[in-house]
Amino acid sequence: MPLKLSLLAFGKLKTPGLRESADYYLKILRPWCAAKELELKPMDVPDKSEATRTRIQKKEAEVLSERLAQELGTRGRFYLLDEGGKTLSTREWAKLVESWEGDSVPEVALCIGSSLGFSEELRRKAHGRLSLGPQTLSHELARVVLLEQIYRAWSVVRGHPYHNEGS
Repeated sequence: MPLKLSLLAFGKLKTPGLRESADYYLKILRPWCAAKELELKPMDVPDKSEATRTRIQKKEAEVLSERLAQELGTRGRFYLLDEGGKTLSTREWAKLVESWEGDSVPEVALCIGSSLGFSEELRRKAHGRLSLGPQTLSHELARVVLLEQIYRAWSVVRGHPYHNEGS
């Protein structure tokens, strides 16, 4: 049975072209894994105070945890896309995919938070924290970049010619 991959993200893809791009990568991933995307509703941010940030992060952690409980079995893993996470090269993404398959991980969830990021508690519970690099990306663009990188990683693992590393 192929690995089940869920991308959980707060917010909707609204930028023209990005919805189509995300759908494209989800479609071409499906021969290698059962890929799907789940959009979660972010909370309104009335102000930028630390107390508000903490309160919203806690509430969004509850929402995300409930969805993760629905998506992941006891052997499933979830990772957070986080600015403090580890940046991976394409080969490292491929090794991560290989580790999921080698460890017979049945479900993996990759999570993109709201504009306020993740609570410390959720960060501690995650199997890992990953970053797409030091630049700041919109959450919508990050979603498409993440899907492309996951597709690229699987193409490396499967020996598909999509990834062409230069010398």
